[in-house]
Amino acid sequence: MAIKLGGGGGSASQIDEVVFLNNDADTVTLADGRVYLKGGVFETNLSTYPLADTSYKPTSNFSVAAQDTNPYGITWDGTHYWVLGPTSDAVYKYNAAGVYQSVSFSVSAQDTVPTDIVWDGTYFWVVGFSSKAVYKYNAAGTYQNVSWSVSAQTISPYGITWDGTYFWVSGSAGGVYKYNSAGVYQSVTFSTATEDSGNGQGITWDGTYLWVVGRINDKAYKYNTSGVYQNESFSVAPLTNPEGIVWNSTLGGFAVLGRTSDAVYTFQPANGTTSDTSFGGQNYVRVK
Repeated sequence: MAIKLGGGGGSASQIDEVVFLNNDADTVTLADGRVYLKGGVFETNLSTYPLADTSYKPTSNFSVAAQDTNPYGITWDGTHYWVLGPTSDAVYKYNAAGVYQSVSFSVSAQDTVPTDIVWDGTYFWVVGFSSKAVYKYNAAGTYQNVSWSVSAQTISPYGITWDGTYFWVSGSAGGVYKYNSAGVYQSVTFSTATEDSGNGQGITWDGTYLWVVGRINDKAYKYNTSGVYQNESFSVAPLTNPEGIVWNSTLGGFAVLGRTSDAVYTFQPANGTTSDTSFGGQNYVRVK
């Protein structure tokens, strides 16, 4: 097969860097001597090449266009997806297969340009672009008369997630900001602008790491809680213009919301699998 570098083109510049190759061989050696090992193959020494088993493949998708267009945010409550539609300023409920459950609630009384939503296990929290604030709703979608501002940190909040102890809000110029459960800023911030030069869009917590999805490169990037990029990312293709991302612990993967396509795509690990037409290649790690 022909070799095709993915994720923005160009060549890998460092050992342990992961790229997409349109190939299915266990190892690939380029003319200039660079050697790549397919993610997840048995030869992989994860202590030496810890990124070698990283790979996420789009496995299913569903449309939300019948409920709202140009959707912004998505969350997962352990059983259902909830998608935030800024056209109607409402939140819509879907089952795991993407079937609309004829359940929704409005957030328009709090903000007319809501951008993301997160479920903390008991409540929903919605961040609003217009008011630059975060709002609390119960499981039935009733506003709890609790809110807090993020305007001192960002004028353009786009994403919110909950790590079990703290909230993290992504915003303009790639900034990510940390708040306690009462919404008090913790004087902790980091930037994602090196990885994606646009604004930080959706953000999610996978139980250990934060992931931020960027619209410039259409990729999701992994960070620790100190804001250090973990040199790990994955393409959200075939989606473009991604807005929301959420970790689905049931899948062991992600659901990503595309604003342009009005659709949600799920991405699951595809470690050690061969290429196929729906994936167009897979992750390889540079080992030499």
